[in-house]
Amino acid sequence: MRSKFPIHTTLSGDAIKILERYEKELGAKNIVLEKALLAMDGMRYKAKLDTGGMRSPIKRISTGVPGLDESIEGGIPKGFSVVVTGPPGTGKTTFCMQFLIDGVKKDEKCIFFSFEERVEQLVQHFMRFGWDIGKYIDDGYLEIFGMSMLTSEEMIEIIESYRPERVVFDSINVFAEPSDFRKSGAWRSLLRMLKVKKISSLFITEKHHGIEVKQFDDYDFLGDGIIFLDSVRTNEIDTTPTPVMAVQKMRATRIDRSPQPFRFTDDGISRYRATSMPSSVLQDRLASKKKKFDL
Repeated sequence: MRSKFPIHTTLSGDAIKILERYEKELGAKNIVLEKALLAMDGMRYKAKLDTGGMRSPIKRISTGVPGLDESIEGGIPKGFSVVVTGPPGTGKTTFCMQFLIDGVKKDEKCIFFSFEERVEQLVQHFMRFGWDIGKYIDDGYLEIFGMSMLTSEEMIEIIESYRPERVVFDSINVFAEPSDFRKSGAWRSLLRMLKVKKISSLFITEKHHGIEVKQFDDYDFLGDGIIFLDSVRTNEIDTTPTPVMAVQKMRATRIDRSPQPFRFTDDGISRYRATSMPSSVLQDRLASKKKKFDL
């Protein structure tokens, strides 16, 4: 007797009977297959999620700033987008350059997108701290785009082609107001691409207030972390402001949010706790500065 199913199949006899029953009930094999595929589709997330990998420690990368990594469990989690913010002239660009230099010294490809400074200015800024920018560029580990008029789509294309591990954007305030930026589909596509490819990135933003004011914008909410740089007067006799930085946010990380003094050295930024400056004194200065801001 000729078999009803001449085509070779790995389906068992029981499975074929089930298909026949569904075919009679639903009227066509394509509906049966569609329902089967929908059932499989519902299981996709279980198949995609590597729960075993989630149990492994979070991979972190160094900021390149001595003293800072120790306060954030060894560094920034790989693939995070961190907002580096503060008033003008507080060291934001230097901080981000140092972050990239730490990467290129470890043979990681890095990109610096600047929307307000020329390449020549940026290179001179880098060289102030003895960083051999020419060598890093010639070796293919660093790309600098100054006074960039690139669109977000063009930056995505560059990043996908160059395949960096670290990227800096300086500063994103020139594109749109914070609320408009957060709603921008183009920039959300860029952020999504950075996440998918696990590229660690720093976004420089500008604040019109100091660290003493607890006020955030939509840029801050987009970031996985926020590092605020400012300068605070800490001495009645010496009126020179002291640079301070505070990690205000860092997902998946235990942090100390209190501002900590740092200094500019011949090698860049170095964070330190000043033994001559109790934290209570610094907090008092910040409170005093806030009163003046409120007035």
